[in-house]
Amino acid sequence: MKIKPHRLRKNRHFQYIYRKGATVHSRFITLVYAKTKIQPFKVGFSVSKKVGKSVVRSKVKRYLKSSFVLLGDSLPKGFNFIFVAKPGIEDLSFTQAKNEMASLISRLLKKQA
Repeated sequence: MKIKPHRLRKNRHFQYIYRKGATVHSRFITLVYAKTKIQPFKVGFSVSKKVGKSVVRSKVKRYLKSSFVLLGDSLPKGFNFIFVAKPGIEDLSFTQAKNEMASLISRLLKKQA
């Protein structure tokens, strides 16, 4: 799965999902999701300055995007997503970040069932 056609780009889209969406939390990542009628679904990644300097934030975003590419097929259709990184995620390896994201997705699927 490629990420480019699924990216959220506009600030107003991010704001809509934050305002109307529901959340699932883990220790290092928060998943915000909202229903959508538009296909394909959209996904965004947010890493605040609390996580670290720009090099660290970019690394975390790359980890999240790569994890999404690997796990994106398991996401439920009909939702838009924002993955928000929390401080402390910069110390995780790629595998740990991917597992954290996978656990959030499985918890989301349980909520939807």
